[in-house]
Amino acid sequence: MTEVQNPSPPDESVRTAESEVTGPPVEAVGAGATSTDEAAVEPAPEGPPEAALPAEDWHDRYLRLAAEFDNFRKRSAREFGELVRTAERDLITELTEALDNLGRAVDNDHKGESVEQFARGVALIRDQLWQVLERRGLERMQTVGFPFDPEQHDAMMRLPSDEHAEGTVAQEISPGYRLGGRVIRHAKVIVSQGKAGENQEP
Repeated sequence: MTEVQNPSPPDESVRTAESEVTGPPVEAVGAGATSTDEAAVEPAPEGPPEAALPAEDWHDRYLRLAAEFDNFRKRSAREFGELVRTAERDLITELTEALDNLGRAVDNDHKGESVEQFARGVALIRDQLWQVLERRGLERMQTVGFPFDPEQHDAMMRLPSDEHAEGTVAQEISPGYRLGGRVIRHAKVIVSQGKAGENQEP
């Protein structure tokens, strides 16, 4: 009869090696867990909120803002004044050319020159002057035959007219002007009453 041998107990060295390989259980970091690196980058509070600032700090801020606004206002006024002076200087420079031509026309000896020739020379100077002003945005109004407009016209009188309907400008006494689309001088006009006898009562 064969003897059954008892299995030998496990070697102690094998158990020690398995424990070293297995090691302590590792805890999984869940989605809601925060690592130490993330905690380290959290910004530190910068100080008390603005609502908690003392009244002295608010007063200092107000004074600084008021000073900055005053400096901005003065700087803007200087720049605008310089812009206006530059525009005036350019306009006057162009006008002096027409002024020189007018001076030559007046000072020259006009012996042997007819009145018509002198008038044509003056007309050329007038056209030169008008071109300078027109480049600057000056526009002469068209009045005769247009309806009377109190925003553009000053009515000097009303007269009967066979050519113009009632309420329209029949004659211009002095022209009106616009600058940049804005009226700078009203035209002085005579307004038509229509044909004589049409509006008279029997």
